[in-house]
Amino acid sequence: MPFSDSHPQGSRRSVFSCLLPLALAALAISPLPAAADGKPTIGIIGAGHEGSALGALWAKAGYKVVFATRDPRRLQALVAGIGPNASAGSVDQAIDRGDVVVLAVPYRAEPEIAKQYGAKLAGKILIDVDNAYPARDGDIAVAARAAGVARYSARLFAGTRFVRAFNSINANSLGPGCGEALYSYTDDEAGRVTAELIRAAGCTPVRGQDL
Repeated sequence: MPFSDSHPQGSRRSVFSCLLPLALAALAISPLPAAADGKPTIGIIGAGHEGSALGALWAKAGYKVVFATRDPRRLQALVAGIGPNASAGSVDQAIDRGDVVVLAVPYRAEPEIAKQYGAKLAGKILIDVDNAYPARDGDIAVAARAAGVARYSARLFAGTRFVRAFNSINANSLGPGCGEALYSYTDDEAGRVTAELIRAAGCTPVRGQDL
């Protein structure tokens, strides 16, 4: 007989108390659902001009974006201005929550990030948008340029699904009509995802050299 308001309250409580453990057990063993729109969550390490501009464009396009710096409290104004798709957290949180991780820091920081977070980044799609400037970044930039910056960084982050992208586009030029964006990758799926993100940032993806 179907439930109805005519059932005594105690009877309904009894049925509920029997069903609740079963429901909780089902929740415990069921995987969390993927985002309804299928879009990956993006963790961005660094919130300078390039990182914040890309994050804002992706959030506007419907992606969840987690910005990370050493002090996430300083990012509250940024995420509030972008809207509900943006949040701030630690680097660990950005990596844990991000299906895709974007590296948007001064190039000299890359070796330390690789050393500290390399194991956690293993298997992740990692998009490196950094440029190596000897005047700013010192010897590491000189070495990277001599070897080829993309290949040098790919070796630093061996174990990731490494992509180099957006390096040829100034932050102020991002958005609709920004033109061609070169990208190089070590993994086909990572390349496909990056091409989608390039389009979401208003640019046209153009595949560069193999890594």
